[in-house]
Amino acid sequence: MMFKHLKERAKDALRENFGAKLRLFLIPIFGGIISMNMTYRSDYNSNIDTVNNFDTNVITTGLLLSLLLAMLIGFLIGALLSVIIDVITVGARFNYIKIYRGERTIPRFKNVFAPFKDGSWIKIFVLHLVTALLLGLLTITVIGIPFAIYLGLGWSQKDYILFDQLESGTYNGIWGVLNASSQVMRGSRGNYFLFLLSFILWYILSGITLGLAKFWTTPYIEMSTIAYYQDLIDPNRKTY
Repeated sequence: MMFKHLKERAKDALRENFGAKLRLFLIPIFGGIISMNMTYRSDYNSNIDTVNNFDTNVITTGLLLSLLLAMLIGFLIGALLSVIIDVITVGARFNYIKIYRGERTIPRFKNVFAPFKDGSWIKIFVLHLVTALLLGLLTITVIGIPFAIYLGLGWSQKDYILFDQLESGTYNGIWGVLNASSQVMRGSRGNYFLFLLSFILWYILSGITLGLAKFWTTPYIEMSTIAYYQDLIDPNRKTY
């Protein structure tokens, strides 16, 4: 599987109406940029020592409770926004699959909200939640990290598998999706890792520009990974 060929396919799929195709990922891109800058700001503020100027006796029980409540509300809002952005991201991927396969020539921004309309957002949420929990538990110990990497690469095609199962009416639960992804990735985990690694300069560029480069790199990388998936399941299919 030639990486260069797949990337050229992705560029061809993005060439026409690039602005409309970019808009499908605007919310995930802005979400990523805000998250990245908040992380940098948090790291910067953590290096500022204000403890010596703080009188702990001033804090009353009521103030502590208020702070804890505010933190809880902030956490819940953040979690809700994270779920919404995650579902919208998958909605954008679903549209990119259709674009790559030539099934959608005029993408519309409203299409990214389709999972909320057809109810598939619940399946997306549960799929990502279970995957994150399982992989997160494995990474708690050093011994579990290799297993997490192995499973993570095997489950890397889960969003595309979910799309195809929903379209064909063959969806039978999250384990059906994860198992199908593992089957598709059998013998290709190492190759896919190298494929993702080939974008390292784009990731670095996004980092040093505080996420601004994502306006180009995100559509390009997303469409390239779809080209990889399409080549896995049907290398002879005509696309875009």
